[in-house]
Amino acid sequence: MATWAVIPVKTLAETKSRLTAVLSPTQRASLTQFLLRRTLNVLAISGVVDQVVVVSRDTAVRQLAATHGALTLAEPAGAGLNGAIQEGARLAAIAHAFRLLVLPADLPFLTAVDVQIGANSTPQLAMGICPDRHEQGTNGLLLPAQVDFPFQFGEGSFQKHVLAARYGRMTPHIVRIPGWQFDLDTAEDWDVYSSHLLPQNGTRIDADFGDFCG
Repeated sequence: MATWAVIPVKTLAETKSRLTAVLSPTQRASLTQFLLRRTLNVLAISGVVDQVVVVSRDTAVRQLAATHGALTLAEPAGAGLNGAIQEGARLAAIAHAFRLLVLPADLPFLTAVDVQIGANSTPQLAMGICPDRHEQGTNGLLLPAQVDFPFQFGEGSFQKHVLAARYGRMTPHIVRIPGWQFDLDTAEDWDVYSSHLLPQNGTRIDADFGDFCG
């Protein structure tokens, strides 16, 4: 009863556009790569996920994911976020996965324990939904992999996913885990996140993730 995870990732040139005021294009690209590596490591440590699929139009993103053991798919032209996720979900279904976990790569506080709690607290035939901390977006979906589900990621996706689950006769199981609910998307999010990167002497760490994140 394998669980597959699908992670959609934008191109590095387009990534984190809402952080333009606080990070340079190079820093935003480094941030996305760092967060993707971190997410892949968290999923591996959790022991919950048997296979990860990263879907992206960016060759560098796919190469990075492959070096961490993920399968990769090139996002079809014009697919958009939900179309990209659908491609990953289709591959999981073809491979006879039992459950599908969909999550973004920009969850800097997500831990392996968070993933374990989310997976273990969601009944197998229900849909686990983790909203963002504003209860507007969706930071995680866990559902039966063989279900043809209409993904609704984007503005107001939390309520849309709840309604879609009910329409598909699946019980929506709301999972609220603080480390899973924080996504790094806006300048306000950056302020919250960067406050956790201050060493004891109070000196701000350089925001260039390529320099200190490896």
